[in-house]
Amino acid sequence: MKKIVIVLVASCFPFLFANAQSETQSFDVGGIKVIFKPTTKNVINVRLYFRGGVTNYPADKAGIENIALAATMRCGSGKYSAKAVRDTSDNYGILLSGGSSLDYGYLQVNCISKYFNQAWDLFSEAVMDPAFDAKEFDLLKNETIAFNKEYQANPVNHLQELQRQNAFKNTPYAVNPAGTADYIAGLTTNDVSNYYKGLLNKNRVFIVVVGNLTKQDVYEKILSAFGNIPSAPYTSAELRIPELKGNTLTSESSDLTTNFLGATMNAPEYTSIYSVPFRMGMMGIGGNLVRYLRSDRSLSYAPSSNMFALRVPYAELNTGTTNPKEAMFGMVKVLKDVQTNGFNEQWLQHLKNLFLTSSYINDQSASAIAANLGLAEILGGWQYAEDFPKLVQMVTVYQVNMALSTYISGLKWTYLGNTDAIDGFKPPAY
Repeated sequence: MKKIVIVLVASCFPFLFANAQSETQSFDVGGIKVIFKPTTKNVINVRLYFRGGVTNYPADKAGIENIALAATMRCGSGKYSAKAVRDTSDNYGILLSGGSSLDYGYLQVNCISKYFNQAWDLFSEAVMDPAFDAKEFDLLKNETIAFNKEYQANPVNHLQELQRQNAFKNTPYAVNPAGTADYIAGLTTNDVSNYYKGLLNKNRVFIVVVGNLTKQDVYEKILSAFGNIPSAPYTSAELRIPELKGNTLTSESSDLTTNFLGATMNAPEYTSIYSVPFRMGMMGIGGNLVRYLRSDRSLSYAPSSNMFALRVPYAELNTGTTNPKEAMFGMVKVLKDVQTNGFNEQWLQHLKNLFLTSSYINDQSASAIAANLGLAEILGGWQYAEDFPKLVQMVTVYQVNMALSTYISGLKWTYLGNTDAIDGFKPPAY
């Protein structure tokens, strides 16, 4: 029944997807690239992006960009104290936030249209003249350390971190953008202030605006607020794509009632013609894992598959199990079956409907639209986000099957749990 509902929803509203990509435009404002999508929504989202991510700092300074950008939005400005920022944000329902990930950092403001002038003043003052109040920064450090510890205490999160470290050893992607507790605890306001000054560069940034505004509104506000951002040479760092061949297993002992197992593999680049087909194929593999490992064999309660849209993309299979050896054989069986037999047209049409429906339902808030446009710009061009529905419709069974056969040529296994259960075990041949 669920599949029938998906087909009906997607087929009854084709105009929603066609109209979603008709108005976005890009233009230059005083040397800053701006991506603007006007909408009729009552919410406005503005994001200032910084290119680079983990390539912007050495491994021993991991976490500095993430907390510097969070502090920029939280710790006051020359015009507004940290308390004034909080009080004004609460009074008008304004969201200010910042952070950094593997490929980029960002500062954002989200508000209803009625209070955009108040929100813009808070945001632009913080961007251009952050105060980094020492008391507020100490609170932020403690909260960041506590959040990171809680996040890593979740074995699923910790497994994914281990998987990335194993797959990208000796590359920037082995670095955790959140940093370590010891390093974050030792940071000072001077450290983050000096780091932020280096980030604020017209050649490193771009801005995404989504909301009920005109192009002239956007142009004038950005030019007035950010026209004096310094301009310095910047070239994106080259990232090496590791070839994940072979069939290796890395483990970490942990006292868990359930063991956690993951396999990491290569994936096509975001701009590749095989990117969307591969993503769809991974969703199909995830469904097959659920059927085989959970329904047929009762080996796992939550197997899953993921593809990560990054400058260096990769894919993962994950599962929790009390029988890791048999689960590993099952995961390999599912992969081999898909690569050997492929998927068919009926399956592909169902998946296309699912993709388009979920895209419309989940990605229509101003913040989600801005995030999608910003990520696409980082990875190759904002137009890819706009063209996503069209790219999905163009996918063929041949492309899906070819993508899965071409890019999955080896597995990096990672295990978290009772290491006695896999002592001396070698992964099944792949």
